Amino acid sequence: MARVPRYLHLPLQVLWFDTEDIAVILVCYVMWMVVSSWLIVPFVVLAPFLFMKIKATRPRGFLRHKLYRAGFSQLRGYPPPHARRFRE
Repeated sequence: MARVPRYLHLPLQVLWFDTEDIAVILVCYVMWMVVSSWLIVPFVVLAPFLFMKIKATRPRGFLRHKLYRAGFSQLRGYPPPHARRFRE
């Protein structure tokens, strides 16, 4: 017997943060640890807050598409981001 989840389309969340929010928070935290300066603390606090505000105004999954277009992420079954024409 298997348990069927209630919602199949919802992303993973920790507290009220999505996976993308957690990634931004971790990147800012790692930058703070590398720089080792208290001058970067406002950036560590404001960057995730601003990202969540911007993300609320955009369609779901926009960050993944931006990373795909920049060449940092891959989407299976799609042509490369530099392709202008696509024939199936």
